Amino acid sequence: MVFVLGMIAVLVTWLTLSVTTVETEEQLRRSASDIEIMAKRARNIAVRQQRPYQLTISEESVSFKPLHSQSDEVYFEDSIDDESPREEFEDVVASEETDENVKLEIKRWMSDEWVEIQGDRTVVLTLDPVGLVEPISVRCTVGKSWLMQELNPLTAGVRDEEMSIEKE
Repeated sequence: MVFVLGMIAVLVTWLTLSVTTVETEEQLRRSASDIEIMAKRARNIAVRQQRPYQLTISEESVSFKPLHSQSDEVYFEDSIDDESPREEFEDVVASEETDENVKLEIKRWMSDEWVEIQGDRTVVLTLDPVGLVEPISVRCTVGKSWLMQELNPLTAGVRDEEMSIEKE
């Protein structure tokens, strides 16, 4: 009888740790994919509208908006009179809340330091319609577990990924 109860306790403990590990992985993947999805979406809109967008990553949210709004006459003023008029596009903006339990860190191009996104600190990336996106790495952390993704400079999608899930 004691043996059976001991085995049940071991199984319950093992299942609890397994479920916690799966939940942590899902939490990390959700946070990282929110950043990737917003970056890819903003990049695609920038290419389609032929104007730069900016992606802003903060402790509370990931968002994008046009770098210059349609009402910014200085930016959209045609430089040559015989040039065809610029097509009018609606300003597209989007925002996604981040998980407060996930710590976000960014490593910018040509840097060896991870910058933690906390408080008023934000990271702003310009997504130009032509050319490359700044290749950044994003690290999401929950406890001792982490997921790191490097964004592709051509597509703003994930180029490389590493993950470590630790049992708490």
